[in-house]
Amino acid sequence: MLKISKIASRNKGASLFVVLTITSLVFLIAGSNTIRINPKQLGFSFLSVIQRGFTDTGRFFARTVNSIGELKKLKQEYTGLQKEMDRYRVIERDLVELKQENTALRNQLDFADKLQFEKIPAEITAKDPGNLFSAIIIDKGSIHGIKVDMPVIAYQDGFHGLIGKVVEVGPVSSKIKPVFDRSCFVAARLQDSRFDGLVYGLGLEQDFLIMQYVKKHARNEIKYGDLVITSGMQSLYPKGIYIGRVRAIHAKEYEPSLNLDLEPVIDFSRLEFVFVLGNAQ
Repeated sequence: MLKISKIASRNKGASLFVVLTITSLVFLIAGSNTIRINPKQLGFSFLSVIQRGFTDTGRFFARTVNSIGELKKLKQEYTGLQKEMDRYRVIERDLVELKQENTALRNQLDFADKLQFEKIPAEITAKDPGNLFSAIIIDKGSIHGIKVDMPVIAYQDGFHGLIGKVVEVGPVSSKIKPVFDRSCFVAARLQDSRFDGLVYGLGLEQDFLIMQYVKKHARNEIKYGDLVITSGMQSLYPKGIYIGRVRAIHAKEYEPSLNLDLEPVIDFSRLEFVFVLGNAQ
């Protein structure tokens, strides 16, 4: 509509010219008694004006029709360009996601090369989004060498952290019990002060772990943020795997030991890949 309005405004001068010409002729004839009018010349002049008006009108409608056609063509081209842009946006998102996935896989592979254990890389195929610390299913099973009680770790943000252990094995998939489970106990040690303890989970109700049986006199040597690792003592978990950081210290007078709240080093909500550990190489 805007295009048509512009075209009409451009032809306003021609229409005005026709009207003024006819009006001038009428007033000239009506207001003059001395001018001798030749009917033939008058008719010719009048027809010339009418013909000019029809010509201008025809050109106006021709330009209008052409403009409408151009608008339709432009709309089709615009729609096509929009679809093309949407396609490129999808491709761009896919490329970004592939780059991120390649970076994550490269980091996992670099970490795997440094492990001194037999390792079986696996991808998580199922977990309960409402209960991140419930059972985890991976895409590797007995045909890949997975066995019950094998420890499971993951690499994230520069740390190789403990995930849990294998509790069920199928031919092509396995079930992992995470460290948050109440029945999962891990022999642990404070990395800097070297005090030992036992780490266990509180089930689905809490997002932190408990380290129990830490000597009470260690209170002055433990700081918030201290790292806790597996001790490897009488345990199926290898020595030196990160478990979490100290976020609270409980020292009750009537208890002979300290209890520590630990924040896991692995964010289970971002967990995608894990390593199932076998025998030391």
